[in-house]
Amino acid sequence: MKTKGFTLIEVLVAVAILGVGLTIIIELFSGGLRLGRASEEYTRAVNYARMKMEEIAVKPAVAEGIEEGKFDDTFHWQVEVKKVNLLPVENKPDFKPPAQFFQVQINIFWKSGSKERSTHIESYKTIKLEDDEKKS
Repeated sequence: MKTKGFTLIEVLVAVAILGVGLTIIIELFSGGLRLGRASEEYTRAVNYARMKMEEIAVKPAVAEGIEEGKFDDTFHWQVEVKKVNLLPVENKPDFKPPAQFFQVQINIFWKSGSKERSTHIESYKTIKLEDDEKKS
């Protein structure tokens, strides 16, 4: 007489396959959550950098140097401004250009879990020299 049903080995194999499948699904889900969080952090960092760049763009003048500050407890910024000389050195020393050209680099730093992350944006700003500054 033959009985219908599963043997103990068949049940164990089925449970093992189910366990491996569930583990893979859980890993994929947690990896997706990590990537989503990282994406959200980078998006916030770039938005903060754009906001800082807009602040610098509306300033009437900028000075060379490095400034630092915080947006909140997680994100902090660093602005580096460098004057760019577009004219070759051989030009006449009495010639004064009508404007100054500056390179502006904004770095955003934050801590994500145990890692320190960062991103940056870079732009250039031209500032027209005043008439009295050109004469001196």
